[in-house]
Amino acid sequence: MPALGFRMRLTLFVVTTIVAIQLVTAALVTQITRHQLIAEGKHQLAVSADAFVSQLDDISARVAESVQILALDYALRAAIAQHDQDTVLSVLRNHGRRVDASRMLMVGLDGAIQADTAGTATLQRFPFPDMLDRAFSQRTAAVVALDGKAYWMVVVPIYAPQPVALVAAGIPIDDAFLARMLRRSTLPTDIQLIAPSGASHWQSLARSSTRADLLGGLAEQPLDGEPTLERVDGREYLVLSRPLSLQPHSTPVRALIAYSLDDALRPYRSVLSTWFVLLALGLLVGLAGAWLIARGISRPVEALAASVRRIERGDYSLPPPIERSDELGQLGGAFAAMTQAIRQREERIRFQALHDAVTELPNRNAAEATIQQSLQEQTGGALLMVGLTRMPEIIKTVGHALGDRLMRDAALRIVAATQGFVARASDTAFLVWLPGVDRGGVVAQALHLLEVLNKPYQEPDISVDATPAVGIAEFPFHAHTASALLQRAEVALLAALRTPEAVAFYDAGNDPHRPERLSLMGDLRAAISRNEVALHYQPKLNLRHGTVESGEALLRWRHPRLGPVAPDAFITLAEETGNIHRVTRWALAHAVAQLQRWSTDGLHVQVAVNLSARDLHDQDLPRRIADLLALHRVQPRWLRVEVTESAVIGEPTVAIQVLSELSDLGLCIAIDDFGVGESSLAYLRRLPVHELKIDKMFVQRLGTDIEDRLIVRSIIELAHRLGYSVTAEGVEDEAALAYLVEAGCDYAQGHYIAAAMPADRFASFVAEYTAGSTS
Repeated sequence: MPALGFRMRLTLFVVTTIVAIQLVTAALVTQITRHQLIAEGKHQLAVSADAFVSQLDDISARVAESVQILALDYALRAAIAQHDQDTVLSVLRNHGRRVDASRMLMVGLDGAIQADTAGTATLQRFPFPDMLDRAFSQRTAAVVALDGKAYWMVVVPIYAPQPVALVAAGIPIDDAFLARMLRRSTLPTDIQLIAPSGASHWQSLARSSTRADLLGGLAEQPLDGEPTLERVDGREYLVLSRPLSLQPHSTPVRALIAYSLDDALRPYRSVLSTWFVLLALGLLVGLAGAWLIARGISRPVEALAASVRRIERGDYSLPPPIERSDELGQLGGAFAAMTQAIRQREERIRFQALHDAVTELPNRNAAEATIQQSLQEQTGGALLMVGLTRMPEIIKTVGHALGDRLMRDAALRIVAATQGFVARASDTAFLVWLPGVDRGGVVAQALHLLEVLNKPYQEPDISVDATPAVGIAEFPFHAHTASALLQRAEVALLAALRTPEAVAFYDAGNDPHRPERLSLMGDLRAAISRNEVALHYQPKLNLRHGTVESGEALLRWRHPRLGPVAPDAFITLAEETGNIHRVTRWALAHAVAQLQRWSTDGLHVQVAVNLSARDLHDQDLPRRIADLLALHRVQPRWLRVEVTESAVIGEPTVAIQVLSELSDLGLCIAIDDFGVGESSLAYLRRLPVHELKIDKMFVQRLGTDIEDRLIVRSIIELAHRLGYSVTAEGVEDEAALAYLVEAGCDYAQGHYIAAAMPADRFASFVAEYTAGSTS
């Protein structure tokens, strides 16, 4: 659903506000008026109820006087004395017509009905004996329900001269009676008399109007008290229930007196109609005003919105001026100034995004895009990565400010010395793209750049030599994309740093960052999980006894696609990527499990497992090894660990702690590749070492190299004086083995003795070698 515009929202707001205010006002006025009318109606009902009862009393007094005259009538008394029933009825009817009594009764002193103008014999006795008793002492009148009709019953005694009978005059209180009372008074327009009918029902005896049956609208049995609000036939009434004067044994009769709220509110409906007309007029005026105001605001806002959309598309042309002096005019001017500032800032950002801040040369991203576009147009070319090898040292020594000045000077020299595309590739390197140049031209350009950059950078107080080197990657021989060329040129630059010429072409065979190495690490993790790697064991010969008592566990991996992978390749990669822990845990678990199997078979040999520098930083390693030994029930003396000197020297405190805990477990610890790397006798003295393993570079030429013999003999003597045993690695011929025996070496290991082999062949080899040595 599309969003509403500002003009429509403002119009809707004004209209909604006007309507809401008017409706709330109307609701409040209507509610207040209604409450006032209800209060006034309740008061009027109370007054009307009293007036209704008072009128009934007046009627009873007049009827009583008329009936009293009847009681003195001589003809009536004579007819009573003579028991002339017809005369009695005639007199009663005549007198009843004079007092509007529809039913006249002659009642004996015993309560028996002697004459009834109704002409029915259903009523044998007067049903209200209390009225008869009181009639001799006072005027007696009450509203009674008789044969389903309401009567105002007046009872008067007849004396001759003693009481001989009583006359009861029943004036019907019917619809016509109530209508006459309403016409002669200020009573409400609706009165209804009701009487009980059954246990919980009421019946209507009479009502003044046919427009509303008040009994049908009552929610419950009518009670005395305050008027209640009832809805009858869709109209609202205030209804007051008032009991009329009753006699014992008489059916209770109540008067329902109603006050019509609809009639009371009728005068206000014209006011409400007028209010609706005013509301409509107000809405029209508000709508027109809101529309005009919104139009005056929305037009310049829409113009600014269109300018914003142009800016979003990259169009920074100035918006048309808003010729106004109000806030919108000020907004338009500020927006124009902002647009110009954004345009300038974006141009500066775009330049900074594609150029180096120090040299203002294109940066690596811009260079990659330029070279990639050039590759589509060229059949050949070369990318030169020109590195200033001493820049990190220079910056640390003299600071970044001089380093930046040196880089700016180097950039100017390179740009002046070449016709190619020049950019800054990194903090310490530039790149030069030479499209369509053969190898001879590339070499000449590289040498010229070295010549130019080898001149020291001069400042009044200092002269700095940056020591340049150039790495070269050729298109299409080394790569087919700009990003690959950059990566290959950086690898070539690393190679150039190690050559005296300081120039090197990319060599895929010496690239340690080949993509396949990344996939190789993933393959290794999968191979370990699937047990696709294996431990091979290389025997160690005891030179004193001529027996094989131990071996070194070496990891072997046959890749399903690449075939056998050299251990140096994947072990080094595992160390670089932090996955060496996974490799070590797998090797330890399988080596200890193999020791258990050999022990079960009666073969007792020691197995050495290599630990890396990262393993020595794992303080949980001793606990895990102890758990492995306990799990497989292998004594610690059968497991040896080998570490290099450099692994210990890297973080000696943690490494020494881990090695000490391993030694406390009972493991033998050997220093592997001793004699190369960063040897430190100070650390060696602190280590819990049991064995030194002489590096193979000193052992392989023992048969011919006198210096190697002196070094090996010195190491053996030093180790023995320190209490260490000595193993010589890399024994490849008989002469080397013979010299080691002569020099007092303890153990020898190498292909001349045996290459690494699977576990089952190792067990057979040990058995055969032991049998051969004892025979």
